[in-house]
Amino acid sequence: MTELLVKGLNGQMEMLTDYREVKRKRRVNGGHSLSFYLLNTKNAQPAYNLTDKRSNIKFNDDEYIVIGINKRGHYGKTITAPHIFFDDMMDWQYNVRNGYTNFVQCMDFIFGGTGWKWINQGAFAATDFQNFGDDTRSSLLQKALNRYEAEMQIDNKNKTVIFKNQIGTVTDAQFRFGHNLKTFDEDTDMTNFATYIRGYGKDTNDNEFMVEYESPMAKIYGRISQKPIRDERYKTPETMLAACKRTINDVPDTRFKVSVANLIENGLSPLHKFDLGDYVYMLYEEAGVTVQIRVIEIEDHPTDPLKSPIVELSTFKELKTMSAIQAQFQQTQKQVQQLLDDSGNLNLALKRLYANTQVFTDHTGMWMIDPNDPNRYAHHGAGGSDYHKGMIRIERSDGYAVMLNGILQHSFDIQGSYPAYTSSSVKVEYKWWTTLNTVSADCQFYTFEHKSRYLMVHVALLATEGAMSYITVEEGANQNAKILAQASTSESSTISPIATKGEILTIDLGVPTGGRKSIYIRLRTSDDTKKAYGRVVRMWLER
Repeated sequence: MTELLVKGLNGQMEMLTDYREVKRKRRVNGGHSLSFYLLNTKNAQPAYNLTDKRSNIKFNDDEYIVIGINKRGHYGKTITAPHIFFDDMMDWQYNVRNGYTNFVQCMDFIFGGTGWKWINQGAFAATDFQNFGDDTRSSLLQKALNRYEAEMQIDNKNKTVIFKNQIGTVTDAQFRFGHNLKTFDEDTDMTNFATYIRGYGKDTNDNEFMVEYESPMAKIYGRISQKPIRDERYKTPETMLAACKRTINDVPDTRFKVSVANLIENGLSPLHKFDLGDYVYMLYEEAGVTVQIRVIEIEDHPTDPLKSPIVELSTFKELKTMSAIQAQFQQTQKQVQQLLDDSGNLNLALKRLYANTQVFTDHTGMWMIDPNDPNRYAHHGAGGSDYHKGMIRIERSDGYAVMLNGILQHSFDIQGSYPAYTSSSVKVEYKWWTTLNTVSADCQFYTFEHKSRYLMVHVALLATEGAMSYITVEEGANQNAKILAQASTSESSTISPIATKGEILTIDLGVPTGGRKSIYIRLRTSDDTKKAYGRVVRMWLER
């Protein structure tokens, strides 16, 4: 369906007629809007009057909300309407979230109560947010996309947003001058360009360290600093250095904007199909450009497929030096020319190249191979599945990744303070902590990483006859102390079950964040003349 429909605030729906200049603009992780000029004719009534502030424009499976109206006398009006998703996401999130947040928690926080569902098809590590909230959901979503380095697709028909590490596919579509490339513009912006970056992390002993990275581009442009990385999740200088190399923006931001002629207007079938986020081939020999590049914005004319769309193409983020850029241009041009047949179309060799370097099957099963490292692959066959060099990620139902790049994210050790963090009112007698305090006294302090949901503490207790003993698991100190779990007894027999077998306390720490947590074990008695006895048998994390 290529018709435009309008639904007024009164619920009345009509088909629009006598409109022109229909333009739809879509951008990766950016806006999605529709604009057109509506003539004020007798034939256009009553739809003309319905097309007013906050009315709903329907086109195919998408909906748009009118927010901009520009009237040209009484002859007609220009309508501007963003996609309904972006309008719905202008709702305010009044709550605020702090601390490490995984992708599931973040999206639930943003989408809750909006009427939109979301699906995660990517792999995203937990990230630290401070004062995240008290803003529009649209603004929060944009911040989250930037922090998690995620991209989204909007499915308005099912009111669902799909998140991926990168949307789009690798296609064999070509933009070629003299064939379907009508105009060609190149813009370079070095506003965010940098050649030097620092990274600050904390090792496992909570000591801060700093690494620095200077790009080879500094030899050309000098030292230009980028905002440093400050992230305690990086525990070693090596991992932080790798993050600096990934993060630094040492490639000039070069964008191409081209006008692509639709082959239909020349009586040809639309062989070169592409969509937002896809990789395409651009061949412009006169400008010395023969590259594979990504579509990041499309401005088209959805009601008139014969009109040429305007396409914006991204820069080369993976290229790190000027010589590498030139080498990539030359190598890509050579490879592309080898893959063209006599008519200038990509031949079967390209499809074989994709199959052989990414996903294919043989008599042993299915292979998935990293095109940049043939030793990094996954194989699925009758004998099971093999993952090499980190080709696996496993995520819990609550969104926490228990395995990233083949590395198990669990650290089962729970470290107690040494020497023991013990109050002067607590003594050690044989295998027991003892105290005469009626206010909880420190026995020991423990730290661990929050990589499982439940903390299990196995304790044993004993009381002096006529008194009660209490052992608590707490977080925080002094007036900020909070009891997470407690066991108590009046048993004074050393062979009682609470003294011999003990009791297991289960503490729900919430959805794992990977952040550091700490607890205190504290002991008290109900009578300051009668001792309380307690001990920790063992402590562990699970589930």
